[in-house]
Amino acid sequence: MKSTITVLLALVALASCSVPKYSYYFDHYNYNAGRKQAQPTKEIDALAMDPQLLTASVTEQPVVFSEVTAESATVVKKTYLQMTKMERKILRHHLKKEIKNNIKVLKRSSIESANASNAMDHDLKLAAIFGAVGLVALIISGNVFYIIGGIALLIGVVFFVKWIIRQ
Repeated sequence: MKSTITVLLALVALASCSVPKYSYYFDHYNYNAGRKQAQPTKEIDALAMDPQLLTASVTEQPVVFSEVTAESATVVKKTYLQMTKMERKILRHHLKKEIKNNIKVLKRSSIESANASNAMDHDLKLAAIFGAVGLVALIISGNVFYIIGGIALLIGVVFFVKWIIRQ
């Protein structure tokens, strides 16, 4: 019995090693592997365009963009590796300053929202406390506890109404 199980496991292991190569990446398959790549379309930079082209009109004529002019073609965008040492230093300084500003804004907003959501209003706290005391006193039952429970519930309702009016 053990030898047949061992033989079956060996056959499964050998069969799994001889599967075609595309089943190795069974979770994804490149369906465009044998196809020609589409030619990229021309993109027009909106910042390099003539401002007169961007004005609104009431006519129903379609807008036709002209080719990129020589003036707009002179705009050069450098990558980080193409920058000089001084330009890189200025860029890093500017990025650090922006990141610090963003972190300050995020911390400030998170602290304000946490304080607003975590802090329960004083009147609401008192309403909950007096309501709980009143319910417990009514559950205990007895002539004295009925009176204490009723008064506590009334005080709790007063604080609750006061909190609702302020909302």
